[in-house]
Amino acid sequence: MAHDRKFRFGVMASHAASADSYREKARKAEDLGYSTWFVPDHFVDHPVAPMPAMAMVAEATSTLRIGPLVLGNDYKHPVVLAREAATLDLLSDGRLELGIGAGWMTADYEKAGIPFDQPSVRIARLAESIAILKGLMGDKPFTFQGEHYTITDLDGLPKPVQYPHPPIIVGGGARKVLSLGAREADIVGINANLRGGTATSEDAARSITGAAVDQKLAWVRDAAGDRFDDIEIQTFVGFTHFTDDRRSLAEAMATAFGVTPDEALEAPVVLAGTPDEMIDDLVARRDRWLMSYHVVGVDVIEEFAPVVAKLAGT
Repeated sequence: MAHDRKFRFGVMASHAASADSYREKARKAEDLGYSTWFVPDHFVDHPVAPMPAMAMVAEATSTLRIGPLVLGNDYKHPVVLAREAATLDLLSDGRLELGIGAGWMTADYEKAGIPFDQPSVRIARLAESIAILKGLMGDKPFTFQGEHYTITDLDGLPKPVQYPHPPIIVGGGARKVLSLGAREADIVGINANLRGGTATSEDAARSITGAAVDQKLAWVRDAAGDRFDDIEIQTFVGFTHFTDDRRSLAEAMATAFGVTPDEALEAPVVLAGTPDEMIDDLVARRDRWLMSYHVVGVDVIEEFAPVVAKLAGT
C-alpha cells in the first residue's frame, strides 16, 4: 500500500534538566499534536541515553510515538539491540520507530576509543545489523552468517507488537547509505553528507541544497524500485528560526556556509520566517521531494505548534 504522504512532526530531545521536566515536555509535545519523540545517540554534547529516555516518555504519554534518531550501529550489538527494541515496542503498546545509522561523528569514536572504520565497512556492518534485527523479531529462530556478525539458531524474545517489526528509519547524505535505507527501511531520512565528521562544515551545507536533495531523492527512488511509494521521507530541521525578516537571516547564513540566500532557505534542514512562510516551505518540499515527516528541536515546540496544528494529518 502506497504511503499517504500526510504531514507529521517529530521532536528531538537530547537533554533533561530533571525527570519532571522531561516528562512534562513529552506530554506537551503530545498535547500539541506532534507524532514522535526522538532521542539522538551521541556521547558528545547529547547527554541523555536513548533507551531509558524513550521508556520514560512511553510511560508518561499515551499516543506519542518514540524513537532514536538514530542509534549508532557500532555502539551496540544487534542481538542486544533487538531485545531492547522489541521490549520497548511491547511495553509502549507498539509505539517504537527504530532509527539506526552507520555512525558519523568523529568525536564519538575518538573519545570512546571505538575504531572508526571507513564508510563502506560501517555501512556493510549496518546492513548486517538490519538483517539481524528483522530476523530476530521474526516468528522463528534465526541464523545469520556474515562478515561482521554470526547468529546461531536464536529466537529473539520478546516479540514486538508491530508486525513484522517496528518501522525502521535509516537516514544519510551519501548514495550508499541512502540506497541501503531505500532497500531496507520504512522511513528514509534525507540528511547532509557528514563525511567530514561534523555537522557544521561548509561541505555539509553544500550537500543539502535543493539541487543536492533532488539527487539524493533520485538515489532513493532508484534503489527502492517498486517499494519507493511505501517509503516515508523524513528530515531533521536542525535550524528553525522565527523572524519577520528571513531574507536578512538567509544572507547571513549564506555567508557563513558558502551557499546563496535562496539555497539556504530551500534546504530542508532549515525553516526560517513566520509560521505562514514555514507552512508554505513545507508544502513546497512535500510537492518537490515527497518529504512529509519533519523533526524539530524540543526548544521550539510551542512556537512551532501553529505549523503542526495547520499541517499535521493533512
